[in-house]
Amino acid sequence: MRTQMGKKAANLQGKNLKYRRADGFSLTELLIVIATIGIVCSFAVINFYTSTRNLKLAGATRNLATYLEKARIDSICRHGGATVTLDSATSYTVNIDFNGTGVSTARTITLPQGVTLTYRLPPAATNIDPASTPITIGYDWRGRAASTTVLTLTDSAANVGADTLVEGAAGDISVDTTVTGPVAVPSPQTNVPATNGIKDMN
Repeated sequence: MRTQMGKKAANLQGKNLKYRRADGFSLTELLIVIATIGIVCSFAVINFYTSTRNLKLAGATRNLATYLEKARIDSICRHGGATVTLDSATSYTVNIDFNGTGVSTARTITLPQGVTLTYRLPPAATNIDPASTPITIGYDWRGRAASTTVLTLTDSAANVGADTLVEGAAGDISVDTTVTGPVAVPSPQTNVPATNGIKDMN
């Protein structure tokens, strides 16, 4: 038994062992795979960049809405005096009581890079650059503003939209709302003379 196994082992050592060649990917197939991966990665990077810019724009809009609300509340607490001044396309100045001392201080808030700010006064449909025509949004002791102001924040990057912020005359603040103009008086109206009774209206 041992001699037969020894002979087989000796015969195997003397023979040239041939290995079967395994076929791999061709150069064309490899290039196609690399190109596909590159295209998918480029779409992923573009979507990530657009999502990041959208988040920054939404954050800047919420930040502006928060400061407008703080100015309104501060005017109610201190019986007026709080303002938000738009004098630049890339920043705005908030004048409120930041320290709780009863005295308002100015603080400039800078928008994220690539985000610009414009405004319009309904029923006007043209946006105004605050750098050329500054505007101050102020509140009275009841928290009411002088007029309705539509603020638009726009991102310069492609595929990124714009956010709209409406600051109403009553002090209410809404995001992504369209305002076309003042509400018209309903028509027709029925005027009832004081001398006539309810039966005369029929």
